[in-house]
Amino acid sequence: MLIKKLLYGYRGGVNFKYFSQEFYTLDEKIKVDLNLPICNPIKPKKAKLVNYPLSSPDWFETNYNQILHSKYIPIHEAYWFYWPVIPVPFQGELGNLRLNITASKAMSPVSNIDELGLIILKEYNDYYNSSVIGKYFKGHNVKLANNMNQELDRRATKYSREEREDLIASCIFESGFPEINHFEKNNVNGIEWVRYIEGGSDVMQKKYVYATLLNEEFYLLANFTLVTNMSHSGKKWYKDAEASIPRLMEGINLEFLDVIEKN
Repeated sequence: MLIKKLLYGYRGGVNFKYFSQEFYTLDEKIKVDLNLPICNPIKPKKAKLVNYPLSSPDWFETNYNQILHSKYIPIHEAYWFYWPVIPVPFQGELGNLRLNITASKAMSPVSNIDELGLIILKEYNDYYNSSVIGKYFKGHNVKLANNMNQELDRRATKYSREEREDLIASCIFESGFPEINHFEKNNVNGIEWVRYIEGGSDVMQKKYVYATLLNEEFYLLANFTLVTNMSHSGKKWYKDAEASIPRLMEGINLEFLDVIEKN
């Protein structure tokens, strides 16, 4: 039993005994209260922006960051690293779970949570399947398909259309951005969230995304990214990290201040 614990156990990770509290305001109308386990390793303190004037003219367009398809305003980051019980040379950590809380702008006005889910998935799918191939992996699936067709054309073997489609689909699943056609809705602390998963066959990284409406223009995202480091996703630490995500979501609270004032 001890040997099994040493081989399959882990150190670090999310510890629900010790919490850190922080808050942010958005447009001075919405308070984002966070009560999350302390980062592991400890997060160094630094100056932070407390109020985010998202709706101020051109503020989002002037200040957003972009990674892949996502244009966003970073608000908060938390992380929890997992290590083997017995240190292994050249390996370091088993992996980590990161939470990034961000704000994004909808491509068209949104009136309810179902519309938000549909708009987010459409933006995701349209971006990677765009016929215009550009920076930040825009049109990446189309690029993979074009490359695969060129490679198949060079081969002596003749492929049917169905065989080509299967090979292209496999290539996109392995190296691209497979379409996401499903989201579910979760109610956390009285707030409705859209939930979906990004990631194909890549067991090295998977992202669990939660999104909720702030107003007709903007929405808040809680992005949980699970990254493995030479450690398969079936390991105990990974399963425990994955299982901790719903509980971490319980530490995210939103207060709509203008509604409270009216009451």
